[in-house]
Amino acid sequence: MGTRVAFLLVRFHYMILAPWIVLGVPSQVFLELGTLFILFIIALGLSGMLAKQQVPTTLASVGLLVLLVTGKVGTDLARAQSPDTAVLLLEFVTVIFFMEASRVVISYDKEAGELAGRTDELSQAAKGRLVIWVRGQLSRQARLIAGALGLSLVLLVLGGLTSVSINQLSFSAVLVLLVVGALLFLITQRREPETRSVRLA
Repeated sequence: MGTRVAFLLVRFHYMILAPWIVLGVPSQVFLELGTLFILFIIALGLSGMLAKQQVPTTLASVGLLVLLVTGKVGTDLARAQSPDTAVLLLEFVTVIFFMEASRVVISYDKEAGELAGRTDELSQAAKGRLVIWVRGQLSRQARLIAGALGLSLVLLVLGGLTSVSINQLSFSAVLVLLVVGALLFLITQRREPETRSVRLA
Protein backbone atom coordinates (compact mmCIF):
# COMPACT_ATOMS: atom_id res chain seq x y z
CA MET A 1 0.00 0.00 0.00
CA GLY A 2 2.78 2.41 0.95
CA THR A 3 4.68 1.61 -2.24
CA ARG A 4 1.60 2.30 -4.38
CA VAL A 5 1.06 5.66 -2.69
CA ALA A 6 4.73 6.53 -3.27
CA PHE A 7 4.41 5.58 -6.95
CA LEU A 8 1.31 7.74 -7.39
CA LEU A 9 3.06 10.67 -5.71
CA VAL A 10 6.10 10.32 -7.97
CA ARG A 11 4.04 9.93 -11.13
CA PHE A 12 1.86 12.98 -10.47
CA HIS A 13 4.25 15.20 -8.51
CA TYR A 14 4.40 17.76 -11.34
CA MET A 15 0.81 18.70 -10.55
CA ILE A 16 1.98 19.77 -7.09
CA LEU A 17 5.48 21.15 -7.70
CA ALA A 18 4.73 23.30 -10.75
CA PRO A 19 2.01 25.43 -9.06
CA TRP A 20 3.98 25.55 -5.81
CA ILE A 21 7.08 26.92 -7.51
CA VAL A 22 5.47 29.26 -10.04
CA LEU A 23 2.73 30.72 -7.85
CA GLY A 24 5.24 31.44 -5.11
CA VAL A 25 6.90 34.05 -7.33
CA PRO A 26 5.39 37.47 -8.20
CA SER A 27 3.52 37.15 -11.48
CA GLN A 28 5.43 40.01 -13.12
CA VAL A 29 8.67 38.04 -12.86
CA PHE A 30 7.32 35.49 -15.36
CA LEU A 31 5.70 38.21 -17.50
CA GLU A 32 2.21 37.04 -16.51
CA LEU A 33 2.91 33.67 -18.18
CA GLY A 34 2.98 31.65 -14.97
CA THR A 35 -0.18 29.66 -15.75
CA LEU A 36 1.18 28.71 -19.16
CA PHE A 37 4.44 27.52 -17.60
CA ILE A 38 2.52 25.43 -15.06
CA LEU A 39 0.42 23.73 -17.73
CA PHE A 40 3.46 23.08 -19.94
CA ILE A 41 5.49 21.50 -17.13
CA ILE A 42 2.56 19.33 -16.01
CA ALA A 43 1.80 18.17 -19.55
CA LEU A 44 5.44 17.39 -20.32
CA GLY A 45 6.08 15.58 -17.04
CA LEU A 46 2.89 13.54 -17.04
CA SER A 47 3.33 12.51 -20.67
CA GLY A 48 6.80 11.22 -19.86
CA MET A 49 5.67 9.30 -16.77
CA LEU A 50 2.65 7.72 -18.49
CA ALA A 51 4.67 6.83 -21.59
CA LYS A 52 7.59 5.55 -19.45
CA GLN A 53 9.98 7.91 -21.22
CA GLN A 54 12.86 9.44 -19.28
CA VAL A 55 13.61 12.39 -21.58
CA PRO A 56 10.30 14.30 -21.11
CA THR A 57 10.36 13.84 -17.33
CA THR A 58 13.96 15.04 -17.14
CA LEU A 59 13.13 18.07 -19.26
CA ALA A 60 10.15 18.84 -17.03
CA SER A 61 12.31 18.63 -13.90
CA VAL A 62 15.02 20.78 -15.45
CA GLY A 63 12.29 23.23 -16.39
CA LEU A 64 11.26 23.42 -12.73
CA LEU A 65 14.86 24.14 -11.73
CA VAL A 66 15.09 26.85 -14.38
CA LEU A 67 11.88 28.41 -13.10
CA LEU A 68 13.28 28.35 -9.56
CA VAL A 69 16.49 30.11 -10.54
CA THR A 70 14.68 32.55 -12.85
CA GLY A 71 12.15 33.32 -10.14
CA LYS A 72 14.85 33.98 -7.56
CA VAL A 73 16.97 36.15 -9.86
CA GLY A 74 13.95 38.01 -11.26
CA THR A 75 12.59 38.68 -7.79
CA ASP A 76 15.94 40.09 -6.66
CA LEU A 77 16.20 42.31 -9.74
CA ALA A 78 12.63 43.55 -9.35
CA ARG A 79 13.20 44.06 -5.62
CA ALA A 80 9.93 42.29 -5.00
CA GLN A 81 9.08 40.27 -1.94
CA SER A 82 10.84 36.95 -2.37
CA PRO A 83 10.00 33.57 -0.85
CA ASP A 84 11.74 32.62 2.37
CA THR A 85 15.19 31.18 1.70
CA ALA A 86 14.35 28.00 3.60
CA VAL A 87 11.35 27.50 1.32
CA LEU A 88 13.57 28.03 -1.72
CA LEU A 89 15.98 25.37 -0.46
CA LEU A 90 13.11 22.99 0.18
CA GLU A 91 11.84 23.51 -3.36
CA PHE A 92 15.28 22.79 -4.79
CA VAL A 93 15.85 19.54 -2.95
CA THR A 94 12.27 18.42 -3.59
CA VAL A 95 12.70 18.86 -7.34
CA ILE A 96 15.99 16.96 -7.22
CA PHE A 97 14.44 14.12 -5.25
CA PHE A 98 11.49 13.70 -7.60
CA MET A 99 13.74 14.06 -10.64
CA GLU A 100 15.69 10.98 -9.59
CA ALA A 101 12.64 9.20 -8.15
CA SER A 102 10.95 9.54 -11.55
CA ARG A 103 13.86 7.70 -13.16
CA VAL A 104 13.55 4.92 -10.61
CA VAL A 105 9.79 4.53 -11.09
CA ILE A 106 10.12 4.54 -14.89
CA SER A 107 12.80 1.85 -14.66
CA TYR A 108 10.51 -0.16 -12.39
CA ASP A 109 7.55 0.21 -14.77
CA LYS A 110 9.63 -0.96 -17.73
CA GLU A 111 11.05 -3.96 -15.88
CA ALA A 112 7.65 -4.89 -14.43
CA GLY A 113 6.16 -4.68 -17.91
CA GLU A 114 8.74 -7.16 -19.18
CA LEU A 115 7.80 -9.58 -16.40
CA ALA A 116 4.03 -9.10 -16.67
CA GLY A 117 2.11 -12.30 -17.31
CA ARG A 118 5.04 -14.55 -16.43
CA THR A 119 4.24 -16.94 -13.60
CA ASP A 120 7.33 -19.14 -13.51
CA GLU A 121 9.39 -19.30 -10.36
CA LEU A 122 12.29 -17.23 -11.70
CA SER A 123 9.97 -14.44 -12.83
CA GLN A 124 8.17 -14.36 -9.50
CA ALA A 125 11.52 -14.13 -7.70
CA ALA A 126 12.57 -11.33 -10.05
CA LYS A 127 9.36 -9.44 -9.32
CA GLY A 128 10.09 -9.68 -5.61
CA ARG A 129 13.64 -8.41 -6.09
CA LEU A 130 12.30 -5.59 -8.26
CA VAL A 131 9.96 -4.39 -5.51
CA ILE A 132 12.77 -4.56 -2.95
CA TRP A 133 15.03 -2.65 -5.34
CA VAL A 134 12.60 0.21 -5.95
CA ARG A 135 11.83 0.55 -2.24
CA GLY A 136 15.53 0.65 -1.42
CA GLN A 137 16.25 3.21 -4.13
CA LEU A 138 13.47 5.58 -3.07
CA SER A 139 14.37 5.21 0.61
CA ARG A 140 18.05 5.87 -0.07
CA GLN A 141 17.30 8.92 -2.18
CA ALA A 142 14.94 10.29 0.46
CA ARG A 143 17.67 9.97 3.12
CA LEU A 144 20.21 11.63 0.83
CA ILE A 145 17.92 14.55 0.05
CA ALA A 146 16.93 14.94 3.71
CA GLY A 147 20.60 15.10 4.62
CA ALA A 148 21.30 17.68 1.91
CA LEU A 149 18.38 19.79 3.11
CA GLY A 150 19.51 19.56 6.71
CA LEU A 151 23.05 20.59 5.79
CA SER A 152 21.75 23.50 3.71
CA LEU A 153 19.59 24.73 6.59
CA VAL A 154 22.54 24.48 8.99
CA LEU A 155 24.67 26.55 6.62
CA LEU A 156 21.79 29.00 6.30
CA VAL A 157 21.58 29.42 10.06
CA LEU A 158 25.35 29.78 10.36
CA GLY A 159 25.28 32.42 7.64
CA GLY A 160 22.67 34.35 9.61
CA LEU A 161 24.65 34.09 12.85
CA THR A 162 27.79 35.37 11.16
CA SER A 163 25.88 38.21 9.45
CA VAL A 164 26.67 36.89 5.97
CA SER A 165 24.21 38.35 3.49
CA ILE A 166 22.35 35.70 1.52
CA ASN A 167 19.85 37.91 -0.27
CA GLN A 168 22.16 38.32 -3.26
CA LEU A 169 22.29 37.06 -6.82
CA SER A 170 25.43 35.14 -5.89
CA PHE A 171 23.36 33.01 -3.53
CA SER A 172 21.27 31.84 -6.47
CA ALA A 173 24.46 30.88 -8.27
CA VAL A 174 25.59 28.87 -5.26
CA LEU A 175 22.26 27.05 -5.21
CA VAL A 176 22.66 26.15 -8.88
CA LEU A 177 26.13 24.72 -8.18
CA LEU A 178 24.73 22.69 -5.29
CA VAL A 179 21.99 21.33 -7.54
CA VAL A 180 24.47 20.38 -10.27
CA GLY A 181 26.73 18.70 -7.71
CA ALA A 182 23.84 16.77 -6.21
CA LEU A 183 22.63 15.64 -9.63
CA LEU A 184 26.10 14.47 -10.63
CA PHE A 185 26.32 12.48 -7.40
CA LEU A 186 22.93 10.85 -8.00
CA ILE A 187 23.81 10.00 -11.60
CA THR A 188 27.12 8.36 -10.65
CA GLN A 189 25.40 6.36 -7.90
CA ARG A 190 22.65 4.93 -10.10
CA ARG A 191 21.82 1.24 -9.83
CA GLU A 192 19.62 -0.77 -12.17
CA PRO A 193 17.29 -3.61 -11.14
CA GLU A 194 18.76 -7.07 -11.62
CA THR A 195 16.07 -8.67 -13.78
CA ARG A 196 17.80 -8.77 -17.17
CA SER A 197 18.89 -12.40 -16.79
CA VAL A 198 15.28 -13.43 -16.16
CA ARG A 199 14.03 -11.64 -19.29
CA LEU A 200 16.66 -13.39 -21.37
CA ALA A 201 15.82 -16.80 -19.95
